[in-house]
Amino acid sequence: MNVLITGTSSGLGYELAKECVARGDTVFGISRSKSDLDINQEICDFYNLQEIPTALNSLIGSNTIDIVILNAGMLGTLSKTRDVSIDEFGNIFKVNVLANKVIVDWLLNNNIKVKTIIGISTGAALKTYYGWSLYCTSKAAFKQLISTYAQEESNVHFISIAPGVIKTKMQDYINGIDVKIIPSVEKFQSMYNTMITPDVIAKKLIQLLPKLKDFKSGSYIDLRDLQ
Repeated sequence: MNVLITGTSSGLGYELAKECVARGDTVFGISRSKSDLDINQEICDFYNLQEIPTALNSLIGSNTIDIVILNAGMLGTLSKTRDVSIDEFGNIFKVNVLANKVIVDWLLNNNIKVKTIIGISTGAALKTYYGWSLYCTSKAAFKQLISTYAQEESNVHFISIAPGVIKTKMQDYINGIDVKIIPSVEKFQSMYNTMITPDVIAKKLIQLLPKLKDFKSGSYIDLRDLQ
């Protein structure tokens, strides 16, 4: 299969790409920095939305894409909402929401015959945490974006998947936050040493891809609930 994955330079995106390559898929990766994997890849900073269509055209051209995994995302600064600037909100929404819209629109408008589009979601799309307004609001918007596409684009199967807590750079940052300032990080800091690594999650997600068709397009799925 041909698989397009965003954020392939590190973390879950890297491991997803690695897993797809191992099983013989052709991987098209787009991320802020170059991956050391043997994949087709294009470097693009999602802050610059206008550069994404050019990068996609160079990366994909007229190739068929079977599965798209919209993985790239940012946590943003953890801070009380009133202390977060409008510019910070704008930048997070560019990466976590608008860049994904640009990608999906490019695929649809260029008649790339995509079968499945997966948005990597989070429990934070459904609930809020003290100091996490940037992440929670943008991920909630991304989840709703995927659901809306599902209602409108019947030829593509859209799914939001929350992989659970993963030991990535995001959790490295959270682990260094002062609990006295952002008390919500205590839960994640207590889990840090036993968190599942991205390679384990990637293997599980790729293995479960055939089961996703059993879920209604637009569904939100917690990966931990799938066996």
